Amino acid sequence: MPTEPTDDGSLVYGYLNTAAPRRGHSGDAVVVNSPGTAYAAELRPYSFGPLSACEITGDQDVLVRPWRPGGESRLVAGVLLDGAARLEQNGRETSTGPGGFLLYTGDRPFRLGIRGPYRYFVVDFEGSPLSLAQAVVRQVIANGQLAQAPAARIFAATLAEFADQAGRLDPATGRELGEHVVCLLRTVLRSLPRAEANSGGLFARVLDYVEAHLGDDLGPGAIAAAHHISVRYLHKLFHDAGDTVGGYIRRRRLDRIRGQLADPSLARRSVASLAAEWGIAEASHFSKLFRAEFGVSPREFREAALGTVNRHSA
Repeated sequence: MPTEPTDDGSLVYGYLNTAAPRRGHSGDAVVVNSPGTAYAAELRPYSFGPLSACEITGDQDVLVRPWRPGGESRLVAGVLLDGAARLEQNGRETSTGPGGFLLYTGDRPFRLGIRGPYRYFVVDFEGSPLSLAQAVVRQVIANGQLAQAPAARIFAATLAEFADQAGRLDPATGRELGEHVVCLLRTVLRSLPRAEANSGGLFARVLDYVEAHLGDDLGPGAIAAAHHISVRYLHKLFHDAGDTVGGYIRRRRLDRIRGQLADPSLARRSVASLAAEWGIAEASHFSKLFRAEFGVSPREFREAALGTVNRHSA
C-alpha cells in the first residue's frame, strides 16, 4: 500500500480505498507512528461489494490518527484478532483485546493505539448508507454502549470469522457476505436504544404485529388499536427506541423486497409488482427509497444478486 514519510510519522493510504490514485483522493489516509522505528506492516486489502476491508498485521506498537480530521464522513469498524488496542474519540476512551470490536468515524479526530504484535481487521462503510444520522452513531460511540451489547458481540465474532476466511471467498460469495455485514452493523446500531424500550414486552409485541402485517395497509392507528394503546403512546415507544413508526415499517418492507429481488425463483416478477405486494405502490417513489437505504437502485441490486444465476441459465 502507498506509504509516505512525514514529519510526524508515516502517511498510509489506499488500504481501504484502493481505487484512489493519489493520497489527496483517498479518504482512508492516516498517519501512523511507531516509536523508535520506521513503520512496517503487512496489509491485505479486500473488496466485498459494498464493503472495503483490510487485514493489517504488524509487530510494532503503533499510534494511528486521521490525516485530515473533519474530512470525509465515513464509518469504520474493526475487530482486533491479536494484540491490545485503545481508542480515543469524542472525549471517550475504550480498550479491547483479542476479539474486541471498535467503531469510529473518520470525520472527527481519533487516536487508535495498538500494542504489537497485532492483527487487526478493519472494514469501511463509506458508500454503504446505514440510514442512520451521524449524530446517532457518535452518541453510541461516546456513550461507550457498544462493547458489551449482545448484537455487537455477535457482529465482532462475525467480523473475526470473516477475516479468517476472506482470502478464500470467491467474488460472488464475498459480495453477498459484504451486504450481510452492512445489514448486521445497521442492526447493531439500532439495537442499542431499543434495549431500553421494551416496556414489559409491549414493544416486542408491537414489532411482531408489524412484521405479520407488512403487506397490509399498515398505519399507526391500526397498530395502536390492535394493542389497546393510544397513537401518542405508540409513537413514544418508537421514539424511546430511537426510531419512528413510519421509518421502521418502511425499512422492514424494503428488507422484504430486497430479499425477494435476490430470489432466483422470483426473477420473472417485475420490481414494481414486488414492491406493491409490500405496500409501496408508486414505482419511482420505491426506487428512491431503495437507493436511499441500500445505495443502489432496485434494478442494479437485482442484476448484481442474480447475475451469476442468469449467466448459468443463459
